[in-house]
Amino acid sequence: MRIIVIALCLCLIAPAVYAQQPASKMTFKGSSCVCGGKWQTNWGEMTLSQIEDKVTGQYTHDQGKIEGTISGTSFKGRWSEAPTYQDPKDGGLVEWEFSEDCMSFTGRWKYGTTGDWYENGWTGQKTQGAEKLLFH
Repeated sequence: MRIIVIALCLCLIAPAVYAQQPASKMTFKGSSCVCGGKWQTNWGEMTLSQIEDKVTGQYTHDQGKIEGTISGTSFKGRWSEAPTYQDPKDGGLVEWEFSEDCMSFTGRWKYGTTGDWYENGWTGQKTQGAEKLLFH
């Protein structure tokens, strides 16, 4: 009987403790940053949208576009800009590493798929947007 009472108490207390943490601070093993929202970057203001692990967006420099995937805190994708939005002159690869709280990133980019990487060539700070979401 005593074991049942202790187990019942733990079941009632544990959810209350976890519920006190804001969703933006909760992380789940294997889950990705939620990066949707507005960002200030060294390439201008950027707006990102995210559905599951797919990320798309636009930034102000040369009417830029972003698309790629996020896994954990790592984003890998492509950038493209006006006027052609084509590799290698107006497009290429990009990789970002988000901070643990998903509120900033540093990254690198290159022209096309074979050029040299511009290390630490892309940085950003989140200014507004979706917080870390609880998955259903």
